[in-house]
Amino acid sequence: MLINAPTGAPWEIIPFPGASGPQQTAEQTNICWRATAEVDGWCNQPLRATVDMETMQGPDYRMTVDSSGVARCITSRWPVLAALGGEMSFRATFPRQWNPIPASMMDIEQAPIGVYGSSGFGLSGAGGSAILIAPGYVSWAGGRNNATVKLWYLNGWPHAGLTEDTTGATTIQVDDVTGFSGASAFIYDGAATEQVSVVSVTADQSVTVPGGTVQPTGPGTLTLAAACQAHTAGVVVSALPMDIPWAACLLATAQVLQSGASAVTIQNLPGSIQTNGSAVTELRDAAHKLLTPYRRVI
Repeated sequence: MLINAPTGAPWEIIPFPGASGPQQTAEQTNICWRATAEVDGWCNQPLRATVDMETMQGPDYRMTVDSSGVARCITSRWPVLAALGGEMSFRATFPRQWNPIPASMMDIEQAPIGVYGSSGFGLSGAGGSAILIAPGYVSWAGGRNNATVKLWYLNGWPHAGLTEDTTGATTIQVDDVTGFSGASAFIYDGAATEQVSVVSVTADQSVTVPGGTVQPTGPGTLTLAAACQAHTAGVVVSALPMDIPWAACLLATAQVLQSGASAVTIQNLPGSIQTNGSAVTELRDAAHKLLTPYRRVI
C-alpha cells in the first residue's frame, strides 16, 4: 500500500541505492512501524481494534448518574464497538468486593457508525465514546465518588493482515481477529481490492470478562458472507477509514525526506518542487489534519 501510494517517494533506493529486495522490504517495514507509532501517538490512542479494561471512580465528571438511575461512563478510548462487561465495588471497601455487571446491563451511548456495514461505512471520526450502565449498580446514595467500576470494552477499527494465501474461499486467516465479528472491511490488494462482510471469527486465544463474555483476539480465522478473490499472504484486511492509512503513508514519506536520502526532492502537495525540509513539514501537517478527527480528548 505504501509503495503504490502516490507519494512521489523513491522507494527503490531505500535504504540505499542498489539495496537488495530483502533489504528494501526490511527498511520499508521499519518505516511503516514508525509511521504507525506516530499515528497512534498523535491520536493519543491505538486506532486498530483492541480489548480494553478501564477503571474509573464515580459518580463524578467521567461517570455520572442521571435522574433515571442510568450511569454514563466516558471511556478513554473510542470508538466503542461493544461493551463486554464490568465490575463494581464500593470505593471505601478494602479489600475490594467486586459485583459483576453483565454485558446485557450495559449499552453503547452512540452506535458504532461506519464499522459494521452501515451506509456510513468509513466515516471519519464516527463512533460512540460512552458506555451506559443500567440502574442499580452505581448511584448517588453513597455520595460523590462512592463507587469504583471496572469496564471491559472493545474499541477501534478492525485491522489485520492475511497470514496465508487465499484461494477464493469463505474463510481467511489473519494475524488479528479483534473486532471483526459482524464487521464490513476491505481487502486492499491493488486492482483486486474488494469489500467483504465478516460473519464470525474464531481464534486460539480470547479475553474472558467477568460475567462470562468471551472476546476472541489475536491470530485466527474470519468467516465471510461470500467467497473472496485470491489474495496473497501479507495483504491488508481493514475497516479503518481510508484517511488513516493515507496519513500513515504521508508520515512514512516524511521519514524518507527527513533522512536526507540522496538529497531527494519530491513535489509538494500544491504541485511545486520543494526542498526536503519544507516538504517534510507539509507532509506532516497534512497527515495531522487528516488524523485530527481521531484524536482522543477527554
